[in-house]
Amino acid sequence: MNVAYVNPFVQGAQSVLSTLCAETPALGQVHVKPAPYTVSKVSVSVAIFGAFSGEVVYNMEESAACFIASKMMMGMPVPALDAMSQSALQELANMISGNVATLFSGKDIIVDIKPPVFRQGATSADFPVAEKTAKVVCVPLKFADGHVFAVDVMIP
Repeated sequence: MNVAYVNPFVQGAQSVLSTLCAETPALGQVHVKPAPYTVSKVSVSVAIFGAFSGEVVYNMEESAACFIASKMMMGMPVPALDAMSQSALQELANMISGNVATLFSGKDIIVDIKPPVFRQGATSADFPVAEKTAKVVCVPLKFADGHVFAVDVMIP
């Protein structure tokens, strides 16, 4: 996979998370996930199509999902993921992916995105793109308190 395809996801995620959470998460060790593809307890996926096709999956543990949803809802406590917090996480994925599409368009690479899909307890079977992809590049973004928001980029 071309690193030029991964960098906009890093930039887009850090920019949006910084704005919504008032903290820029640090870039962790970027790595390739081995097959079979595994996800965290909470994931939001967005299909990408246009100049290239693929999928991006935003992964996090439930505590990180509650933390981010709480930040998005102006600090309202989010002890568990309900319909409102799930919707907030889907909107986060939409905002990041839209930002990424804009970054690509600045490089004359035109892509579009499909609506985000929220999943809890997903398995590799929920992500058929991962089976067609030679590499799933994982970009972990770490908040100061230890919460991790991982961006898994799958571009065949």
